Amino acid sequence: MNREEFLRQLERLLSDIPEGERWEALEYYRNYFEDAGPEKEASIIEELGSPEEVAASIKKNLFGEDYERYTFVKQETGSKTRWNLWIILLLIFTFPVWVGFAAAAFGILMAGICCIFALAVCVVALVGALMLTGIIFSGVGIAQILGGLPAIGLILLGIGLLALAVSILGMVLAVYVVGRTLPWIIRAIVRICKRPFQKRGASI
Repeated sequence: MNREEFLRQLERLLSDIPEGERWEALEYYRNYFEDAGPEKEASIIEELGSPEEVAASIKKNLFGEDYERYTFVKQETGSKTRWNLWIILLLIFTFPVWVGFAAAAFGILMAGICCIFALAVCVVALVGALMLTGIIFSGVGIAQILGGLPAIGLILLGIGLLALAVSILGMVLAVYVVGRTLPWIIRAIVRICKRPFQKRGASI
């Protein structure tokens, strides 16, 4: 190994440190060889050791106790980057499959929402009908009581009050159910929409 091969390998081994420190280290060893002269090139290489040993020494001096952690983080980041790249390629090549599943899931979700909405409309219509029936029967019952038919009037008034009570109870239950289910549906939709954009582990 000559000086140029030594410096070339050292530069490659120092490619993962900041450019300023790499240039300074390479300049130092280049000047070191030049000061020693061509006749002492072999002895200088033997004195310094392999480029790997010199690079490890430079990194330890540069990063200190954080050298091993820096190396580990760099390797882990590179591994995660490759993993994320594979995931992206897999998503691209399986696009028709997962888009079909996503569309089906979205369709099922929307169908569920429409069913809940239709059920809510039916409940509101039923409550409204019961309330209107209660008002009518109560009014007719009161009119019959005042008109000299108290028995019939009491029956109609009872039916009307019962219908009003059921309608009020149905309204309270409908408000309670909608108040509990509507926020859950909204949160579920938000989670489903955000899931494709959430980071898993680490960003690319």
